[in-house]
Amino acid sequence: MNRNRKGVIFGSRIIAVGILCMILVADFVLSGMFDRDNSAPVPEPVLAESVRILFAGTKDDADCAIVLSQDACVMIDTGEEQDAEHILALLQQEGVEEIDCLILTHPDKDHIGGAPALLESLPVQKILTPVYDQSKESYERLTEQAEALGIMMTALEREEELQYKELSLHIWPPEETEYDKDNNYSLAVLVSHGEVQMFFAGDAQKKRMKEILQYNLPQVDLYKVSYHGRSLASGVRLIDLIRPQYAVVTAAEPEKETEQALRSVGAQIFCTREHDVVFVSDGIKIRPE
Repeated sequence: MNRNRKGVIFGSRIIAVGILCMILVADFVLSGMFDRDNSAPVPEPVLAESVRILFAGTKDDADCAIVLSQDACVMIDTGEEQDAEHILALLQQEGVEEIDCLILTHPDKDHIGGAPALLESLPVQKILTPVYDQSKESYERLTEQAEALGIMMTALEREEELQYKELSLHIWPPEETEYDKDNNYSLAVLVSHGEVQMFFAGDAQKKRMKEILQYNLPQVDLYKVSYHGRSLASGVRLIDLIRPQYAVVTAAEPEKETEQALRSVGAQIFCTREHDVVFVSDGIKIRPE
């Protein structure tokens, strides 16, 4: 073999060794980069929009909850007639110009009393109620008012699901069409914002509460306690089932057995008798404001 041939072979070997070294170095660097990426904590997903949940402070034991997202306003009950001015002031303070959905859980005055003033003051896209065929003057007047204003009023006969972008609602109507007590007509409402779950049980008493206990309810972050926090054995069982982080009682305080049940699951209790209560959800966690 001549000298030139040897030189070519030698040079080729040097190039091959150089390429191999470059590959090894690149592999080392890249593997280090990927190891660092894999070991880095993965940030939790955060929803772009927050949701505010306002429980209006009422003069007596009355219910009114306002759920506000960037895209929608959902109200669950409207307090009594004497609470309407304060509720309208809350809505104005929050910049609400329209109510997308008004849910009236049942036709008692401490849940629908503020509705007439509300309907006169703001556009309401739809009203959802239970099927209720009993004679009740205040409820009949409200029905007539909604019709005169051209507001769609739907009596739910089956489960309903509504979606307002990142805000989801699942509504269960009562399973029977006639009850001895008006409270047992209560609609049950599960509101979801991302991972945050909120449950509203109206004024469900013994018979209705037994129906609610059959639903496939998740553990919830926020619970609007049924029947103003009064004590029911079935209500205690519901608390143990859904194990809320926060509980709202629409009275000055819950009755003893209800309070004990809430404390036993670690729930923090808020009362709305003459005190507004506000929560903020980012879709992952909820906190009192």
